[in-house]
Amino acid sequence: MASGKEVDLFHHATDSTTFDIFPTIGWKIELIAAKDIPSSLQWLFPYGFTKFMLLELIAAALVILFVVPVVRRLSSGEPARGKWANAVEGLLLFIRDEVARASIPDKHAHDHHAHDVPGKPHRDETPHEIARDQAGGAYGAPGMDLEAGTVTHRADYYLPLLWSLFLFVLFCNLIGMVPFSASPTASIMVTGVLSLITFLVIHIAGVKNNGAGPYMKSMIPQVDGLPKVMQYMIQAGVFAIEFMSLFIRNIVLAVRLFANMVGGHTALFLVLLFIQMVGMAASGGNSTADMIFWPVTFGSVVLVILMSMLELFVALLQAYVFVMLTATFIGLAVAPEH
Repeated sequence: MASGKEVDLFHHATDSTTFDIFPTIGWKIELIAAKDIPSSLQWLFPYGFTKFMLLELIAAALVILFVVPVVRRLSSGEPARGKWANAVEGLLLFIRDEVARASIPDKHAHDHHAHDVPGKPHRDETPHEIARDQAGGAYGAPGMDLEAGTVTHRADYYLPLLWSLFLFVLFCNLIGMVPFSASPTASIMVTGVLSLITFLVIHIAGVKNNGAGPYMKSMIPQVDGLPKVMQYMIQAGVFAIEFMSLFIRNIVLAVRLFANMVGGHTALFLVLLFIQMVGMAASGGNSTADMIFWPVTFGSVVLVILMSMLELFVALLQAYVFVMLTATFIGLAVAPEH
């Protein structure tokens, strides 16, 4: 480039205590650096108060401001009124019916678990479910409608987590589309913590629903018709792979969201960078660059608009994928026999 200045392609996707608004001319907003944090809070903010921390708080505040009031009205029995309330209800019911319940089998989807005591309720059934069974409630009856607030399906116990994850990830993704902002989910630290939360929930749910011993034994396949030595070797190998997969799939969960958000924002930046590159070449006396400057500018802006529309879809898609995989992993943990 004619100016000789080095442009950081990833400043939009990296965390810092500085908001770079127009980095080429030095416009920025300074947040709280680590050295300015009181010593009593250094353990909580070892890197200072960064822009991703601020944006995560904003995303959480937006969820509370725009979604929680709607859910409260629906849970009180009031029907959805208005486009926004209907959109929120439709989105949450989609996560419940097409993601949570489709991925997490109900306790009554089969006759008995191996760890159940005959004639007694499942070990993790709630008083509500026991009362329903005693009253002859049928499997598949409507449950946890937003209006009723009841729970009749095992997946409903994980809905608060799945709904919160979906909305938080979605708002974090969308906030990166705001000019001069960034997507917190473009940080592997943010997606890593989200994945760690799901990791803990998945395996705590697996142990709670099956017991620690049976949960670990579910990773050992039943091998028949082979010599004992070969059976033990196959079982040990499969167990090792299954055990490693418990960690690998959550690592992939974090990396997938991180990589998609970084890739999308980097592509947008590179397209806009064409304008700067041609402009610098034109200002340096390049006649060809001067001639194509306006066509390149117009084409880049149009392409960025189209790509931004695609990014809006990607933001929704990645939030859905993150929650769908989380629900799938919970389903595998609570009902490994499925």
